[in-house]
Amino acid sequence: MQKILSWAILASVITLPVLPVSAEQPLFLAYPPREHKTTAEKIFLIGSAAPTSEVLVNGKPIPRSQSGNFAPSFPLQLGENRFTLRYLNQEIIVTVTRLSTEPELPAGLGFAKDSLTPTADIARLPGERICFGAIASPRAKVSVTLGNQKISLLPQSQDVQLPSNFAVLTGQNQPTPRAVINNYQGCADISQYGNFGNPVFQLNLNGETVSQRGTGTVEILSRNQLEVIEVIEEAGVARTGP
Repeated sequence: MQKILSWAILASVITLPVLPVSAEQPLFLAYPPREHKTTAEKIFLIGSAAPTSEVLVNGKPIPRSQSGNFAPSFPLQLGENRFTLRYLNQEIIVTVTRLSTEPELPAGLGFAKDSLTPTADIARLPGERICFGAIASPRAKVSVTLGNQKISLLPQSQDVQLPSNFAVLTGQNQPTPRAVINNYQGCADISQYGNFGNPVFQLNLNGETVSQRGTGTVEILSRNQLEVIEVIEEAGVARTGP
């Protein structure tokens, strides 16, 4: 009986299925998600697959590490950009929509949404320079009124856009000049102290006038009534803001 049982155990061991040591690593994309929106000029496709075969992006092979990881970058056009990743019979489709960073002007005469600056409440000492800005219809006459003072805002022909944080990875770390023909700016020194409230921006073109109140208030502080914070301990932490 014992001999028969031993033969039965041996037969069951022999007929066990042989499992592979490691299954084929599937195509994996960690970033970006399948539907993604960004204002960046480039996008990184970060993922991995087994190093035994090529990974194709839009039909072209991409460089990978010895372990199969990849992180190539691709330029983005404004609007929809479609990337198809293939590895053997596996496929991942990603749609990246690049959004414009330029404010959208209204159809008629007016200011671009959220373009009036300062956008938050500010406080300055008498004589400190305060600058105002707006994006408005081209070839217009733009000004801002603060208290009883009227400040002209002049069109700016060029601005400089600083590179984003991923510039250290792409090597494109130089500022980029860009035309801003609809950007108006102006500065003034205000010596009288007091809370002047919200500045009023005015736009005039072809005899038509549009006015809009700014979102941030302007206050000129009195030098004799400044709030002072004193730390009387050997060490202390001070925080400001809302």
